[in-house]
Amino acid sequence: MKPFGWLSPPHIKPTELIVNICLWLAAGMVLGIGVAWLALHLPVIRAWFIPGPAILVMIAALFISGLLLYCFFERFSTPLALFWLILMNLLTGLLFACIFSWAGIALALGVTGAMFAISAVIAHYAGSNISGGGYYLLMLLVGLSLTALVNIGLHNGPLEWIGCLVMVLLFGLTTAGSSSRIQISARELYMKQFTTVQACAIHGALRVWLNIASLVFELLRLASYVIDGIRSR
Repeated sequence: MKPFGWLSPPHIKPTELIVNICLWLAAGMVLGIGVAWLALHLPVIRAWFIPGPAILVMIAALFISGLLLYCFFERFSTPLALFWLILMNLLTGLLFACIFSWAGIALALGVTGAMFAISAVIAHYAGSNISGGGYYLLMLLVGLSLTALVNIGLHNGPLEWIGCLVMVLLFGLTTAGSSSRIQISARELYMKQFTTVQACAIHGALRVWLNIASLVFELLRLASYVIDGIRSR
């Protein structure tokens, strides 16, 4: 356990924390696949998911949810953090259902979820034998290996490869970038109130989504600067 360091007080072990964060993220991917399947296969719901209006509604809902998460994350209680974690996965699954085929959704979310599930197993059994940076590198290697194996095995085209790679790199790199802040947040949460590893893991998994939202907002801000620069010429 030493390479990950100890949380203080030492009731919550960092390896146990990252295992549970990975499991929550994997469960979220499964939830996204499930809601996408319902949206694409139930006639009552499928009739609403036509290109155009549904895409705009889902993008707006996901954007507003991400903005609220960005602004109020530090104030979230554990029940609210769990609700928001479920909400982000539900909205992502519904948005994907508006844009992609069922096979593409299942492939991208399934590979990403499998990456987190396998990473949880690795952290559980080998947490004391790998460094923090080495663990996240291994997580990415697992995700990229799964992407290659699945797409080669299914003889998929470039779009399927790109979809899997984007999801694996986005969530893998974001999780790695969130690791130090997750441990600090767990310490702060423990100092405020006696809490459980699951409460810290829920906040940690939601922080991954927070960092993704932050990345999107930074890209939008950069795009606005570029557009303003072009117009000023």
